[in-house]
Amino acid sequence: MKRIGVISDTHLSKPTDDFKYTLDKCFAEVEIVIHAGDMTGLLVHDYLVKWDLKAVAGNMDDSDLCAILPEKRVEEIEGWKIGITHGRGSPFWLEQFVLDKFENVDIVIFGHSHIPLSTKKRNIHLFNPGSYKSSRTVGILELGEKISFNLIELR
Repeated sequence: MKRIGVISDTHLSKPTDDFKYTLDKCFAEVEIVIHAGDMTGLLVHDYLVKWDLKAVAGNMDDSDLCAILPEKRVEEIEGWKIGITHGRGSPFWLEQFVLDKFENVDIVIFGHSHIPLSTKKRNIHLFNPGSYKSSRTVGILELGEKISFNLIELR
């Protein structure tokens, strides 16, 4: 089984000591981290690359991040296809918006709304880890014979 750290909407210009401590603790047993956009600052990216980082740009990311990160990407991990994007617009249409961005994926990971979500639509798992900054949540995605997503509430 592969454990993957999932985070979005950090909204930090640089990694704070609290951010580093929290992620080092929460993601201690993961090799891969997926960031679903809105890191905001390049220094956050530079910190997260200590893991095998799979990240996308969000609507609040600075020009340095937008220059190096795609708007969406697909990764295959443990035989599962994972679509990663940030999202845009109203939270009421966000699930449909992110689903429409991908074909032939098993999982879609997204952010933008700051609202944690774990659901399944059209036989595709949808995961939103919420926001490190506002909802104070991150997630752990476990991939093996089955898919599971565990939300971690930060203190």
